[in-house]
Amino acid sequence: MKTYDKEVFEKLIRFIRKDDPDSAEWLMENGYRELKEFWDACEGVEKSFKWLMENGYKQLAATVDAIDGNDQAKVFLLSSGNRELAAFVDAAKGSQKAISWLLKFSHHGWVMVAKEIFDIDNKKEKSLFWSFLNFGNPFR
Repeated sequence: MKTYDKEVFEKLIRFIRKDDPDSAEWLMENGYRELKEFWDACEGVEKSFKWLMENGYKQLAATVDAIDGNDQAKVFLLSSGNRELAAFVDAAKGSQKAISWLLKFSHHGWVMVAKEIFDIDNKKEKSLFWSFLNFGNPFR
């Protein structure tokens, strides 16, 4: 699997946050299309998932599946030598042990992306929780 420097991870995070409209284009133009497709696949874009599978990024496709709870995908990551991606999946779910492992082996970029995913998932859960408790505005 490719290794990515800090600048690439920063662009990916800006793409995830949607706070830099040029980040997707930057990833594409600088040879990191797989990261753009990876995030789009995480967002549920089937075409992006297929692109990963068909273009030699099966490990990133498996990471998407593992994030979605597919245990077999995580087994694939481990058995194919992609321990950092398996740890990334756990880190994205908040595992301190996984975060420590990633940091120990200098996978700081994956830790940063995991934090973004963790934060997004927590916002979704809070939003869903509050939507169940939304009884309308009592002051109207």
